[in-house]
Amino acid sequence: MRRLVVGCGYLGGRVARLWREAGDDVYATTRGDNAAALSREGLQPLTMDVTRGVLSALPAVDTVVFAVGRDPRSSATMFDIHVEGLRAVLDALRGLPVQVIYVSSTGVYAQDGGEWVDEESVCEPVREGGRACVAGERLLFAHPRGRDAVVLRLAGLYGPGRVPRSADVAVGRSIAGSPSAFVNLIHVDDAARAVVAAATVRPVASRTFVISDGHPPTRGAYLALLATRMGVAPPRCEGGRGVGKRARNDRAIRELGWRLSYPSYREGLAAS
Repeated sequence: MRRLVVGCGYLGGRVARLWREAGDDVYATTRGDNAAALSREGLQPLTMDVTRGVLSALPAVDTVVFAVGRDPRSSATMFDIHVEGLRAVLDALRGLPVQVIYVSSTGVYAQDGGEWVDEESVCEPVREGGRACVAGERLLFAHPRGRDAVVLRLAGLYGPGRVPRSADVAVGRSIAGSPSAFVNLIHVDDAARAVVAAATVRPVASRTFVISDGHPPTRGAYLALLATRMGVAPPRCEGGRGVGKRARNDRAIRELGWRLSYPSYREGLAAS
């Protein structure tokens, strides 16, 4: 199989390596600073920035995953990435059929009363990131390339080298938000395997899946365990009225055959 990973970063890099280990031909995009490293891993680097529309020569592939993160060094907005960037990639794809997997976010949900959300829940995001992801999802399904598309709404990624709030906890800095608010998480390795599973089970085309571990802790519980593992006192949580939402993963487990190596933040933090 021929795969294209658009956004070969924290998540995309792991997806690319899983496909490469399976014997696939894998193209991976980069803004240019790690092309040599990608080549050494057996990947085929493509230098481009989706927000600049330089996408006239994408290779013909069977699967493309769009997992572009925001570069803090760039002035590009979330809409530049998830709408205009995604559109540029879709328009530049060659050959048929091409399965498109779009990495969205549970930020599309604005529910704030502790309720459970799934793929059928109302999406009325108030933050820029969530609004951009909803717009990207709608663009994808309306585009001619959306016929074989899959949307994965990822909870907060964590894993080696990226443990949310660890820097704040290390120095005892107060955390904004209620300690009773829920935190939806997914270990990056489990997220990568979800992408691979979505590309394998082709009957799921034109489907949306929530990718979370399904066991969201409260912010207070998460920070307490993190502080214990770091050997420091738990930080204070200040402000915040809502308690967020809790993201279900039932459909992904049922339809993708996806199995988690880190079924909750407890196992994930121990490994990270």
